[in-house]
Amino acid sequence: MLVTLACNLEVNALSVKELKKVINDNIAELVPALTSGLSFYSESARYVEDSLEILDIVQQGDGDYSMSYRYKWGIFNACLDINSEDIINDSVRFRVTARGLIFDIIDNSRPSTADEL
Repeated sequence: MLVTLACNLEVNALSVKELKKVINDNIAELVPALTSGLSFYSESARYVEDSLEILDIVQQGDGDYSMSYRYKWGIFNACLDINSEDIINDSVRFRVTARGLIFDIIDNSRPSTADEL
């Protein structure tokens, strides 16, 4: 799944530090896609607001980058006596284009019943 983070800057001239600032300033747009895999832990698993943190951005090639990040998630289920928090570390690749930053994110959304059949 490709997610585009639109930028009004000359993105081709940005350093890694500047890319990190652009992404941090618009991180709210990426959170749903970057944290979509929580449903595989449990339907009750929830992202802890404002916990997503960019750890590192590494240039992989001409205009291609890899971003390492982490975030907190929690799960609460009183019936099963579960109340826990943990941290997930993950990474995602993205490209710098004239349209903005294009993130290549694995689609972790739950399949529908029709998809399972």
